[in-house]
Amino acid sequence: MAIRNNPRKAELKAARRQRRQLQCMLEDLQKMSSEWERLSGWLETESGRLAEGIDQHLKALDEQIEEWSNGTAGEE
Repeated sequence: MAIRNNPRKAELKAARRQRRQLQCMLEDLQKMSSEWERLSGWLETESGRLAEGIDQHLKALDEQIEEWSNGTAGEE
């Protein structure tokens, strides 16, 4: 379904923008985590945990975007 005809147009626009932002955050956190390697195991681990949380959120967001794009998401 084309986005201009999709009733979830606003949701798709916001979700795709936030997806790009989250992807940048994930890359930054992964970089930060590796910078802490051999300096602080705790900070390396915590940065890695934050990155994992964002990665999980990205996967959920991808699923929602797919549903909205295909018009298969139920009304909330």
